[in-house]
Amino acid sequence: MKTSIKTFAAAIALSALVAGPASAMVSQGDVTRDILSAVGSGSNVIVSVDGDTVTLQGYFADSSAKSKALQAAQNAEGIERVINHAVKSN
Repeated sequence: MKTSIKTFAAAIALSALVAGPASAMVSQGDVTRDILSAVGSGSNVIVSVDGDTVTLQGYFADSSAKSKALQAAQNAEGIERVINHAVKSN
C-alpha cells in the first residue's frame, strides 16, 4: 500500500513539472495574431514576441488602432512587458 501511494504522489509531482505554468503554453504566434487582429487593417505594425516581452514597431493607422494593440499586448497571457516603438501615421 505504501508503495502505491508513493508512486501516485511521484506521478502527480512529475505531471505538474512537465505541464509547467499555463503562460508557457501560449505560443508566440498566438500572441502575435491576437495583437495584429486587434490592430486591424490600415496599420503597418510589426509585432515581435520574445519570452514575456512584446515589441511593437511601425505605424498605426490611427490612435484607436494604437490603443487596441497596446491593450491586446498588455492583456496577452504570459506577457509581462510591452515595448512600443510604433507611432500613429500622419
